[in-house]
Amino acid sequence: MQNNQININEINKLFQTINQKDNQIRELQLKLQKIEKKNVSMSDIMVVNFVSMDQSIRTGIPCLAEETFAEVEEKLYQIYEEYRNTNNILLFKGNTILRFKKIKENKIKNGDTVIIKLPE
Repeated sequence: MQNNQININEINKLFQTINQKDNQIRELQLKLQKIEKKNVSMSDIMVVNFVSMDQSIRTGIPCLAEETFAEVEEKLYQIYEEYRNTNNILLFKGNTILRFKKIKENKIKNGDTVIIKLPE
């Protein structure tokens, strides 16, 4: 009886994971369609690297220079959900990033690194 309950719990967790992955795939397909509609080529896609000061976040986020930083930040929080509800400071070359300006307006280029200062 107890083994059955453990198996059911594990199956439910796996279904949740599958549903999350299905949702991510749908979101990516929609984003790809938007990119294709905008006539964006692969050479327009860039990667912004995010690294937290404590190294708990280390990832690259694909984006376009025309996206606002807030849109790219949202992609980051889709990966690191636990940091969504914290007041993070995002720095590029020592300056605070203006979230509602475009990536290019923040002078961020392909391969650049954004430092994340998490609250203490």
